[in-house]
Amino acid sequence: MKKWIKLSVIISLALLVAACGDKEENTTKEINQHIEATVQIEAEFEENQEKIAELEDEDEKYYEDIIQLGSDDYDEIVELADKAIELLEERLDLVEEEKESIQSAQEEFVKIENLIGDLSDEDLEKISQEMYDSMMERYDSYDDVYKQYVKSVELTEELYILLKEEEFNEDDVYDVIADVNESYDKVAKAFEIFNNATTKFNEEKQSYYEYITK
Repeated sequence: MKKWIKLSVIISLALLVAACGDKEENTTKEINQHIEATVQIEAEFEENQEKIAELEDEDEKYYEDIIQLGSDDYDEIVELADKAIELLEERLDLVEEEKESIQSAQEEFVKIENLIGDLSDEDLEKISQEMYDSMMERYDSYDDVYKQYVKSVELTEELYILLKEEEFNEDDVYDVIADVNESYDKVAKAFEIFNNATTKFNEEKQSYYEYITK
């Protein structure tokens, strides 16, 4: 079984003081406030990622221990599998919290959309819209991360349940392992898209900050 995929995504959030004209100052100030609030909400997302990574490491250790055991170690296999399943359930709880954090952050960030239309500087409006669109793409990509990650956890739990059977069919086990590995590939691809979307947002945000402080 492949090593767990870890998600490492950080939204860059160094806020700068707007230095544009008075006409735009109030609007850019509001936009900045919403960006700051969004990042603060997503702080829980980052914290959960660290916890999930720790659980993934523990889970991997249980799996490695299980595959080293033989049929004479049935009781120990069941005990380790039960512990691994508990970790999977903890991960699902954290992923649900993470999803709620992302949804709350998105609800905060969309408040920027109407403010963009209040900008009279066409260049600033264009830059702000690009920043907004890149963040919306990022949130859309997270939906697939969530779906693929939950599926991979469910398949892994199915594997542990199968390993707990005193007399299991090896072909069935190999089939489930293949499904689990395939799910990890899908998770990795979804994470890659999400990470790239985060990088793009940070770049667009940096362009926005550079423009309002020039």
